[in-house]
This record gives sequence, C-alpha cells and structure tokens, in this order.
Amino acid sequence: MASSKFFRRSVLNNGTVVITEGAKPFKSLAIGVWVKGGSRHETPAQAGMAHFLEHMMFKGTGKRSALDIARDVDLVGGDFNAMTTREYTCFHLTLPHKEIDFALELLTDILRDSRFDPTELERERLVVLQEFAMVEESPEEWVHEVMFEKAFGSHPIGRPILGTEKVLKKFTREDVQKYFQQHYYSKNIVITLAGDLNHDQVVKKLNRLIGDFKGKKKPLPPGCRKKPKFRPGIHLIKQDTDQAHITIACESYPIDHPNRLAIFLLNAFLGGNMSSALFQEIREKRGYAYTVYSSLAHFTDCGVLGMYVATGPKQVPDCLRLIREQIQKLVSAPIDEHDLKIAKNSVKSAVLMGSDSMETRMYTLAKSELFYDRQVSDQEICTMVDSVSVLDVWRVAREIFGRDRWLIVALGELKKSDLTKHFLNGK
Repeated sequence: MASSKFFRRSVLNNGTVVITEGAKPFKSLAIGVWVKGGSRHETPAQAGMAHFLEHMMFKGTGKRSALDIARDVDLVGGDFNAMTTREYTCFHLTLPHKEIDFALELLTDILRDSRFDPTELERERLVVLQEFAMVEESPEEWVHEVMFEKAFGSHPIGRPILGTEKVLKKFTREDVQKYFQQHYYSKNIVITLAGDLNHDQVVKKLNRLIGDFKGKKKPLPPGCRKKPKFRPGIHLIKQDTDQAHITIACESYPIDHPNRLAIFLLNAFLGGNMSSALFQEIREKRGYAYTVYSSLAHFTDCGVLGMYVATGPKQVPDCLRLIREQIQKLVSAPIDEHDLKIAKNSVKSAVLMGSDSMETRMYTLAKSELFYDRQVSDQEICTMVDSVSVLDVWRVAREIFGRDRWLIVALGELKKSDLTKHFLNGK
C-alpha cells in the first residue's frame, strides 16, 4: 500500500487499484470507477462501442431496473453520470458522504451484474442516434470532431467517440458483452474516492463486494497502441450557416511530456482566458467574434493544440490574419514576464480552487494514476508551474509553431484559397 499526507493507495484481492483522499471538513463524497478502455481501443466494427456500453451500464442489473438505479440515486440526493473519452471510460457518483456504503454497493452492482437487456439496448440505440443528431447540429462540436478525424486519419484515436450511425445500428447484445469482457476486468480498473472516508474500511468493503470479480486480460485490437501521426491540411465542411466555424490545430505533446506545463501556460496566454491574446485581439478590441479560444487535447502518445473561432463570413480574413499574427509573435520573441505571471496564476488558481470540489479531487487521483503512475499534490503542481520561465514558453512556442504544419477545418460557405491566403500566407 502506498500513501502520503493526502492520499492512500491499495490493491484489492482481485488486482483493482483503489486510491482515496480524505477530506473531513467536506460533506460530499465523490467516487469514480475508471476503466482503461476508450474509443481508441475499438476495432472499426466496434466504433462507438465504448460509449454505447457506458450508456448500457445504467440500464439494469440482476436486482435493479434502470428506473431503480435512477430512483435509488435520487433518494439519497446523489448525482450519477459517466463519460467516455478516447482512452478511458469513467462512471462517477457524487453524494453525501454518509451514503458511502450505498455508493460502493451500487457501483459494484452495475460493474459485476449489468444485464444488457435486449429491450433496453434497442431503446438506448435510439437515444444515441439522437446524440449523433445533437452533435451534427452543433457546429462547434462538429468541426472539432472532424478536426480529430482529419488529424489522425485511420488511426482509432481519430475516430469519433460516438462512432458512426452505420456501425451503431449493427450492435447486438453479444457485441456489447464481448466488448465488456475484453476491457472490464479487475486489473484494468481503477477506483478513486475523495471525501470524508476511512481508507481501510473502503478497501475492506470493496474486497467483499468485488474481490472475486476478475476476468482475464484480452489482446487489444492491432494498431490501437501505435503512435498516431498528425496530418496537416485544409478541409472544408460545406454548410449554409450564418457564421463560419474554424479550427486551426497543430501537433502538441503527449500528456506526460516534460514540456506539458510550458504548453499549459502557452495555451493560457494564447486563448485560455479572458485576458488571453486571441480573446482580446479578436473579441474585445474588434468585436469580430463571441466565441474564440485555444485548447489542448493530450493523450498518452500524442497531443493537439487547437484554436477555434466562430465569426461572420466577412470577418474571416481578419480573424485568420490576427490568429496568424499572434502565433508569429509567440515564435519571434518571449512573452512578457507579467503576462506569464497572469498565465501562471490562472493555471494555479484552477488547481487550487478545484481542490474544493470532491469530484475534481477524485478525477485528479485517477488521472495521476492512469497517466503519470504517481500522485502529485496541488502544492507540487503549483511549484512546477512557478518553475517555468518565459524562455521555456518561448522554446515550446518555437518548437510546435515553428514546424508550420497546420490543420485547418472550417465549416460554412468558405473557400480553401481564402484559408490559405489569410492564414497560411498571412495576407
């Protein structure tokens, strides 16, 4: 068992890792069951299965119907949800800390005894089809989905997390069970908890509830562990919209890369907050857009830094020119010390204020285990952020922007020549 002043880590009898963080002044408790299986671990014939299975885990066990699960959670005032990403799936429950026994029993019940009822499966298929429609009718979401697809091509990490409607319509109960058995085994699961709790008691109860839940590791699909290759280019999605929706992306770093803190600060300065360069130049000074920002997507073996703007067709040339100008400034000279201080305080504040949320603490425990193989305290993160210099940020800016390998995905009535002229050529 590993431990420190802020966390304790144990391994259950079946090999599942359990990590807790005690927080006695808080009345809420957050629990997450994390499965090391996401959309990148699917075959083409399984595209969307990780997400679909996530939905099906709410649809009944041997002793609870789907309605029972919902009512039981509401009865204790809890909030039960889940999320599927490209590299993991998480089932998370937040509720009053006195209800910890109920929470452990419920989560382990759906983990070991979900029935994947055929009637529920058909009904949930319709729900996910509606989710497809929602994404396609949200230009901002849609353009980002296409961006990942174009960035990584046929690599599974480039596929939409929802999969495709064609594949979804073919899923059978046997397909769901097969995927579950492939990824939902004891040593592929991490359970994290944050709140007013007793670690030893949690471990004892979990050993009683799922100590015999094991399963066997299955081979992963060929290619899912292969490092993705970033592909630059220009891609248009022709659609009759009042605004143009544009993403501009470049290759970044994997999640555990030594430059990760410098790139966090670069992103904060470029488009991560209200005082950022893109927000000020495009929205505040000129009123060209309501939504403009930059963001990071980091994975175990690759990363993307992206910029997004939604603007009127007439403002597209100026917005592209302004984005290009900000990038060129970051490459040509270090940012000001005061600007770096703003970026640092923004990042550190997000870390420190997040510690007031049991859910955020629970997430942090899991992600540290999944991606860094160790737990990192808030104070250590802040110390590492403070150690980054303007020269570090400049070096990273020159490295990722200096390649000049850009992927542009634009939705609206635009021409490739306009994107080339106003961004790639900077005119």
